[in-house]
Amino acid sequence: MAYDTADQPARKAKLPSGYKDEAEFCQEVRELFQNAVDYDLENRDEADADLRFLAGDQWDDDAIKARAGKPMLTINDLPQKIAQVVGDMRINRPAIRVRPAEDADKDLAEVREGLIRAIERDNDAQGVYIAAGENQVACGIGNFRVGLKYADDTQFERDIDIRNIPGAFAVVWDPFSMERTGKDAEWCFVEEAMPRKAFERRWKQELPSELEVPKSDPDGWYTRDEVRVVEFWRMKSEPATYARLETGSTVEVDVKDPMMPMMIRRTSKGVALEPLPAPVAIDRDGEPMIRKGVRKYACMYLMTGNAMLSGPHELPIPRLPIFRARGWEINVRSKRVRFGLVRFARDSYRLRNYWRSKSAEMLALAGNGKWILNERMEGDQDAFREAYKNDDTVLIYSGEVPPQFVGPPTLNSAVLQESQILTQDIKDTTGLHDASLGVASNETSGKAILARQREGDVATFIYHDNLQAAISEAGRVINDLIPLAYDTSRTIRVIGEDETTKVQRINDPMNPESIDISRGRYDVVVETGPSYSTKRVEAAESMMQFMQAVPGAAQIAGDLIARNMDWPGADVIAERLKKALPPGMAEQDEEPTEEQQQQQAMAMQAQQEQQAMQAQAAQLALAEKDAQVKKTQAEAIKAMREAEAVGEDSPMESPLDQQLKMAQVRKAQADAIKAEVEAQRSQVALQGDIMDLQRKPLEAMNAEADLEIKLNPPAPEQAE
Repeated sequence: MAYDTADQPARKAKLPSGYKDEAEFCQEVRELFQNAVDYDLENRDEADADLRFLAGDQWDDDAIKARAGKPMLTINDLPQKIAQVVGDMRINRPAIRVRPAEDADKDLAEVREGLIRAIERDNDAQGVYIAAGENQVACGIGNFRVGLKYADDTQFERDIDIRNIPGAFAVVWDPFSMERTGKDAEWCFVEEAMPRKAFERRWKQELPSELEVPKSDPDGWYTRDEVRVVEFWRMKSEPATYARLETGSTVEVDVKDPMMPMMIRRTSKGVALEPLPAPVAIDRDGEPMIRKGVRKYACMYLMTGNAMLSGPHELPIPRLPIFRARGWEINVRSKRVRFGLVRFARDSYRLRNYWRSKSAEMLALAGNGKWILNERMEGDQDAFREAYKNDDTVLIYSGEVPPQFVGPPTLNSAVLQESQILTQDIKDTTGLHDASLGVASNETSGKAILARQREGDVATFIYHDNLQAAISEAGRVINDLIPLAYDTSRTIRVIGEDETTKVQRINDPMNPESIDISRGRYDVVVETGPSYSTKRVEAAESMMQFMQAVPGAAQIAGDLIARNMDWPGADVIAERLKKALPPGMAEQDEEPTEEQQQQQAMAMQAQQEQQAMQAQAAQLALAEKDAQVKKTQAEAIKAMREAEAVGEDSPMESPLDQQLKMAQVRKAQADAIKAEVEAQRSQVALQGDIMDLQRKPLEAMNAEADLEIKLNPPAPEQAE
């Protein structure tokens, strides 16, 4: 259904400024709509032919008349080729990423990103994107939209809506829009043919009095059974004032009181004025950084050919909330030619269908030879005419002239060869060869197969890239609408990258864990790649290969491997393996609470104090050893001197006595050397103990850091 005004606040349609009455405005809208349709008419007609051709309507009227009563085969493998390109889009699912900018922080960006994932899941956004991609590949253009809706019929809270626009021709774009996503479009129409009875139930008073008069409706806005209803979206602008704050952010302000400017905050209930979160910055000249500017916003009027049904409905976003994903588009002078995968394969398919039908016709006639009989052999004609139906080897004829058998025509090999050539033409025009479709071809090595697959991916990458650009624009609009939709205290669901769900309180000043979802500015990008479940399977396979190469790693990472498995009971086994890990290792995967952090700090402080006491005791022991060495050395020196003094006082001693005294001197010297060596060994050992005690805190920190890196390797962008 066209734009559901039930999702908008009830209001009476208001005529835009600059028009004297509603009739003048409706007349201008009709002319604008028809001019845009006429400008793009050739593309729309060709796209319609593409879709009919894809659905199997591949024989034109002249060919059907020419082959009346003859085989007309349709060998339609186009759906398989479309499915190949669209299947790549499904596998490489686009993901909207939010990055902090200016005064935003990483935690708030993660919450916004998780909220966008929840919005996408609630609206089956992947299905919406793929539906646009299917039309884009098939006929050159697909469209989808983003808007607001009530959370349910009983509440006033708003949610963000991502919705498919059925039909490739439902959107009529501004002809001067050049940007591939429609970002620069100043207006567009979203068209729907509404059943007349449904229209009468809702807007009976808006039906014109003479629907049956063709002259009153030359452009087909009304028929006996249908009424055309359009959303007329247009960009508007109005003067605005902006201020640069000391924090570096820019906000829209109200400067009615120059001494106290107020920040303008736009919500679903209207415009609210709030105090500035920070003082206004001052430029080099000492003047406040406040300037005049323009605020752009999207505005919609729900209309039919002769009446405004609802509006204006405004969205404070810098572009239209309609997004297009186009295929190829080539500018030819003042015209733009747009096409998809089907357009230039149509002729090859028609020719292939013809020659395959021709070969089928020839094969059907190949087994039937002909007999030439004399006209006098009237009684024998039936026997020869029915000869092909039985196995009788004898045919009897009467007359003088024997019958002659004329064999069937030989099958023309050129017909079969032409079919093969046309099959190759189809591959060339679509860019999808056998390897891209998983069909065995003349490539034999793995590298050759991958190279041919890569060629097919490159040939069709324009569809992926244009769809990704449209989704990226939608992500920016969703990000802009979050402060408008989520402007009250409420609890939201946040979905992580691993598809886990948690709840988050927002905009609640009484809750310390609540966050202000409207704070900060963010950048939005789109990344493509396999879904989390696919990544999980690939991670499990890579982990198993790593375990085979490094068996010892299973002792510290077995729980992580089990957690990535998909069979039943994997989570239970992962928890058991985690409990079997050495103390302290499992807790490293979890974010400690504030109480746990305090306990860890107290335990570390106590450990450091104990290590300091051990170091002090070792220093005392070292000093005691030094004292013992010095005492031993002093006693040895004293013994040596006494021995020398005794020798000097008794010069007449016998040689035996002198040898005994010299032996005592040598013994004293040896004792001194031994004591000195033992003291040095003790010093070295004690100093080693002291250094070990000093290194223990640093080693513990390094060990924890190394283990954290092994278990949780950094992302590529972090590693850079």
